Amino acid sequence: MSGTMRAAHIVEFDEPYQLCERPVPQCGDNDLLIQVHAAGFCHSDFQVLQGQFATNLPMIPSHEPAGRIVQVGSHVKGTWRIGDRVGVLNFKNACGSCAGCRQHRRKSARPDPRFCQTREMAGFKHDGAFAQYMLADPNATIQLPDAVSYEQGAPLMCAGATAWGALRKLSPEVGPNETVAIVGIGGVGHLAVQFAKSLGYKTVAIDNRPEGRQLALEVPEHLKPDLVVDSAADDADEKLLTFSQDEGLAGIVVCTDSIQANAWSLQQLGNKGVMVPLGLPKDKWQFDSEAMVFRELTIKGSYVASADEVKTMFEVVAKHKIASHLTVLDFDQIPSLVERYQHASMKGRLVIKIAE
Repeated sequence: MSGTMRAAHIVEFDEPYQLCERPVPQCGDNDLLIQVHAAGFCHSDFQVLQGQFATNLPMIPSHEPAGRIVQVGSHVKGTWRIGDRVGVLNFKNACGSCAGCRQHRRKSARPDPRFCQTREMAGFKHDGAFAQYMLADPNATIQLPDAVSYEQGAPLMCAGATAWGALRKLSPEVGPNETVAIVGIGGVGHLAVQFAKSLGYKTVAIDNRPEGRQLALEVPEHLKPDLVVDSAADDADEKLLTFSQDEGLAGIVVCTDSIQANAWSLQQLGNKGVMVPLGLPKDKWQFDSEAMVFRELTIKGSYVASADEVKTMFEVVAKHKIASHLTVLDFDQIPSLVERYQHASMKGRLVIKIAE
């Protein structure tokens, strides 16, 4: 496919996205060419725009695409077909020979670009999804269920995959019917609440913002949290202890980069509790070493779920009707994204509708 396409790109850090015309990327032998129908915006995109990831500019942002395959490379294996509805994870093009690739190959025959030392990261370091077309790695591409729209599918490729991956990290230490809290009910957190309920956890939603606490309740009845807590309230710690029968939380997933919120979250864990922090603060996390040692607490890192894990996630999404609270914008509104994202009334996920 040749010609030009509409795109948005970052020209300078901390400056609004600029709309432009770019050549349609050429589909290589090992690529899938995707017509992007919807693309999401999340906090990591904001950090990219701020220059936190030292990205080479200009670059097309967004790492949450959903769309349709329009071309399949001649060497691509599998059952991919033109017209398939897909979502695409941001990591791609594993080298197959570095230490990260070798370690994964000992566990699975399928390549997993997440830990490749030379991987590309669409929307972070390389061109992403704010464009009419993009290239995808078949090993990081997932079939989109018919019941999931492009607009709903897009945020699941990062926010959903991140929330799902973090909750799976609680196992095996934290089992069904144990008490798990989600801290920070934004784009990732309100999906994490729904996933936690679907996995059978007694679920607590925690946020110091009324908008976040309200968002936790704007989900189907069967996915609503069992308890909603204002972390800034004087009785927040007491409420969590009472709800957990004085045992403390078994697990906690923290969906904010606030150093203070992460430090507070660790203190809410009971003996042998597990914490999964998802934010990436500019400064370092600060955790209480005595609490970690004397209560034998565990802090687990979590990147984003693998393609195989995301397939399972989509089965859960379809079964339990899990969905994001969306604000959908047109392509021409991309330059106003950051202003909308930073507004106090913003909740849920921002998604750009790129194609019908």
